[in-house]
Amino acid sequence: MIRATLISLLGLATSIPAAAQTWNAFNAQALYGSTFELGPAKVETLTLEWANGWTYGDNFVFADITRPLSNGTAIYGEWTPRLSISKLTGKTFRKGVVQDILLSGTLELGNGITNYLIGGAVDFAIPGFNFFQINGYLRENPDLSGVTWQMTVVWDTVFKTGRLRWAFLGYLDWAGSEGIAGALAYEKRNLQLQPQLLLDLGSLMGQPDKVFGGVEWLYWKNKFGVSGVDESVVQVMIKVAF
Repeated sequence: MIRATLISLLGLATSIPAAAQTWNAFNAQALYGSTFELGPAKVETLTLEWANGWTYGDNFVFADITRPLSNGTAIYGEWTPRLSISKLTGKTFRKGVVQDILLSGTLELGNGITNYLIGGAVDFAIPGFNFFQINGYLRENPDLSGVTWQMTVVWDTVFKTGRLRWAFLGYLDWAGSEGIAGALAYEKRNLQLQPQLLLDLGSLMGQPDKVFGGVEWLYWKNKFGVSGVDESVVQVMIKVAF
């Protein structure tokens, strides 16, 4: 059920005519950290992100290419299409800080990883934030028995200190356990947090929102659902928007 519903949503997103698109955004990020768990401790990552809006919703896609210059290169990506209920029905759901209610899905793909998520989302209009979203999902790993839940929070805000312009953005994933406890095919409840604090370097040269530099903190409790594997990595990063 989860897989079929998500595939239908992905099919609708891929059929969007170019004329229906209202905005597009693309960026590339280079990151480096040295205290990773469950693999090489030192990892460089190239991240490519694309987002767009269209008549009835939006899409977000990213791909992480880890160790791109070594023999151990790995690729992991996610695609999140969303449909706006207010735009589909012509009825507004604005109330207080609530901006919209959406149908939301995510496809996760990587080396040996395929997960399907389907659920709903609430977009908030909070002063000072470019966006603030809360997504709630049913989550299915086809290699594990049963299904579980996931909550994903995404935010993006900009602030200034004197002449310096900063961006503070990131996401939080909180997922339930899945599979049979005590079995090899089991993932424990896990929490992943990745906030970024970036200086808008382009704004110092009269080109805001183009080049950023700063840090990302990756915190992952029970990484990959493995009990007791807790990761905390500060990565330096450069981000270029096109």
